Amino acid sequence: MRRKKTIRPIVLLTAAILYVWAVFFCGLAGKNADLTHIVLEQGVDTAAAEGIFCREAEAEEPIGCCFWGETSQQMVSCRETRASAKVTVVSLSGNPELMRAGCLKWQEGCLIDEGTAQTLFGTTLCAGQFLLHNGETYRVLGTVPALRPTLFTMAKAGDTLSRCVLALPAEKGKTLGEPFLMRWGLRGRVLDFYPFLALTENLLLLFPGILFLTVCGHLGKDWRKLSLQGILSGSQRLALGKTALALGLAVGTFWLLTKRLVIPPDMIPSRWSDFSFWGTWWKGQKENFLRILFTPLGSGQLQMLLNMVKSMGTSTASAILTLWAVRRRRNADIADRG
Repeated sequence: MRRKKTIRPIVLLTAAILYVWAVFFCGLAGKNADLTHIVLEQGVDTAAAEGIFCREAEAEEPIGCCFWGETSQQMVSCRETRASAKVTVVSLSGNPELMRAGCLKWQEGCLIDEGTAQTLFGTTLCAGQFLLHNGETYRVLGTVPALRPTLFTMAKAGDTLSRCVLALPAEKGKTLGEPFLMRWGLRGRVLDFYPFLALTENLLLLFPGILFLTVCGHLGKDWRKLSLQGILSGSQRLALGKTALALGLAVGTFWLLTKRLVIPPDMIPSRWSDFSFWGTWWKGQKENFLRILFTPLGSGQLQMLLNMVKSMGTSTASAILTLWAVRRRRNADIADRG
């Protein structure tokens, strides 16, 4: 019997730990969601990209940008250790800080991922070392975390860049990214990650929402008991205090839930009588999902999606465990009354 009583607290503690991890992963995903990613239909060369970057910086309301392209399955090697590795070479033009490679702007060299650094040099502390790629020598400026072997370098004259990153938060990327393309005569598709981020943040409401409904259920039971018996004893006055505290917690939790609920702006129709809106919206979301699914993504985008999936999984698991514990408590109460 004692073992059965300890299972429920352990399950609730596990659910709370999973929820903390879900919030953590969602925060990591949000850090990578402060950018807007665009796939260009026709690539631009380095000179054109530098020109757009410089002219945009002089605009009245400038938008930070970084054009980039990548070439996979490239061999890099170290002359001293004679080790080699295959990497994806990412060439940047514009503001490299948007690709988490800020020091490239001011120094000639490259950044490599930590795994490649370990393979080539036997350590991640390899700043100042040199590596070879296509007969050219690159000075390593440092390492960056990445999901796949990657080498970051500034684009050379004649390179073709097929991607663009804008310093726009995800919720504004679709509305401001397309005017950016039109302004500079570019054609491309905005990868809209905001609906997935909104879903990730909304799933975080499951755990506190279940607790809110549970508190409301106990609140209703205590209130019915007090209304039937009257406030006559000290224990009933204590029960009334608990009821008032539970009511305050329930109201506060409900207020927080409504404040934290994220609704994408394009999900709200301009006219509620437009019944075709939802069909068009779902079709657009499907096309956007397929575009993201079949577009080769950069390291930052992959990391963001991975953190979203981790957050969704842990928050859902937390909610399922909480529901199981609540149901177990309800069954125990029914058995006690029987």
